[in-house]
Amino acid sequence: MVGRTLFFLWVFLLSLAQTALAQKAGVGAWENSRYTTIHWVEDQPALGWYYTWRTDQLWARGPTSRTVEFVPMIHSEGDLAKPITSDRPVRALMAFNEPDGKGSHQGGLSVERALALWPRVEAKGRGLRIGSPATTQAETLGPGSWQRRFMTEAERRGYRIDFMAVHYYSTDGDVAAFRRWLQAVHREYRRPIWVTEYALVDWDRPGAASYGQSAAFFERAAQMMDGLPFVERHAWFAANPYPWQGTVPKINLVDDRMQPTPMGETFRRVLSELGGREIASAN
Repeated sequence: MVGRTLFFLWVFLLSLAQTALAQKAGVGAWENSRYTTIHWVEDQPALGWYYTWRTDQLWARGPTSRTVEFVPMIHSEGDLAKPITSDRPVRALMAFNEPDGKGSHQGGLSVERALALWPRVEAKGRGLRIGSPATTQAETLGPGSWQRRFMTEAERRGYRIDFMAVHYYSTDGDVAAFRRWLQAVHREYRRPIWVTEYALVDWDRPGAASYGQSAAFFERAAQMMDGLPFVERHAWFAANPYPWQGTVPKINLVDDRMQPTPMGETFRRVLSELGGREIASAN
């Protein structure tokens, strides 16, 4: 009798561990020309969550099943006035995408302006967990970095920041260096971490890495992060093709017709190994 009890306890604890692993894995995605990206998201085994860099979920034509968690983002100041739109309950809110950057896809905010806006972020995220601004990799650590200056003053003012959102782009596939960087972020800010963008890409040489190299990096990085208890979630950049400097880095999981790339096939396999749909939705 004792033996059977211990066996069922072991199975229960194993299922909890698998749930935690499955829930970590996510992806950043946007609409393709046919508005079928959401169908691809729903078809990924053990995909715990996705986001769109917006306050609204992926668009679709007609009624669509939505079982994968959507996490909204206040990308920049203008999004504070936009409603959060999700067919599923929302549990967390991300804020300010690369505010230290000036590009069209970046938040473009000074530390002072972001601090002035933060009470509105908190109001938008009432009842939700709120993530820090997600700065570029270079501005995440160090006493003069955008993130450190923001967090120092935010903590002094008593602002609420429940987890750190970070971006990491490896140029050489060194997963050990990625791990050390995450550990440094955790030591610095003493909060759980969401890696909301990561990939193998050198933005100065966007065509340098192959799909095979990207896939190998993803598999090792995902396994590494699943072994770090302070990393709550991670999201690959990105599901869709992302043109950059006249080429498309081989990091996309699907093409515009939602056909998987070699990277996408590895993504699906690795997520399958983390647990099935039942596990991913059990949390």
